[in-house]
This record gives sequence, structure tokens and C-alpha cells, in this order.
Amino acid sequence: MINPLAAACIADGIDDPFVPDTVYFLDNPGLGDTLSEAKALARELLEGHGIESPTIRTTLLDSETDFEAIAAYFQAAVEEARAQDADVAIDVTPGRKFMSVFAFNAATTYDADHIFYFYLHSGEYFNRIYQTIPRTAAELYDFTEVLG
Repeated sequence: MINPLAAACIADGIDDPFVPDTVYFLDNPGLGDTLSEAKALARELLEGHGIESPTIRTTLLDSETDFEAIAAYFQAAVEEARAQDADVAIDVTPGRKFMSVFAFNAATTYDADHIFYFYLHSGEYFNRIYQTIPRTAAELYDFTEVLG
């Protein structure tokens, strides 16, 4: 969850750095403590890139297959960011495939400014934090740049 954010903050593979002041997480029952760690890392990462008090927003799902709630979450998150005149980036990096589908649909439906996909060239680096992955083993794509 954090590696695409870390790569975006330093523009690793994309045209310009993207350092948000707000990050939205969708919490589902299958994540356990993983999300707590991700939120702490996101806060630390953004503070390290000059964001004084990053906002971390979390929406909890009752069930990871509550697809209507997932769709509503993405719509609400994008609308809230747009209301604040913020650039919107949506990460479509696979975790749960259906979540990537919803994320990509939201990104294209609501005209996200960035659609990030973090690619690892080898499974050897799965579950490793960005800073410990060799730069040649990972690449961040912004599909808005690729798709035009």
C-alpha cells in the first residue's frame, strides 16, 4: 500500500513528484493490522517530504465483497478531493484484484489526475518496503501518462 506512494513522492518512473497532503485508505476485514502500519508509514513518509500534518482518512467496510460500498467509497473520496481543488491520484496496484478493478474504474470515471501502478520486476521483492527495493527492480507507472 505504501510503495506506490513512496515512489510517487520522488517521481520514480513518472514525470513529476506527487506528494499529497491527504491519503485515503479503504479498510476491509481482511487487512488486520496491516492498515495501521501502512497509515503510520504514510504519515512518516509524507512528513519526510515536507507535509507538516498529513491527513489520513480511513473508511471501514463491513465486508470486503460489499461492492456497492467500494464503488461509493471511491466516488466520495474523489468528490471530496475535487471539492478541495486537489489533484487526485488513485493507486491501482494489485492487492485484491477486484479492488484494482474498482480503483481503475473510479480513476477513469472520475478523471483522476494520476493512475498509479507499482510494478515489481521480481517476486523476490514482494512484501518489502520501497526503500529496501533496488531501483532497477521496481517501476512506478502513471497510466494517465501511458494512455494519454
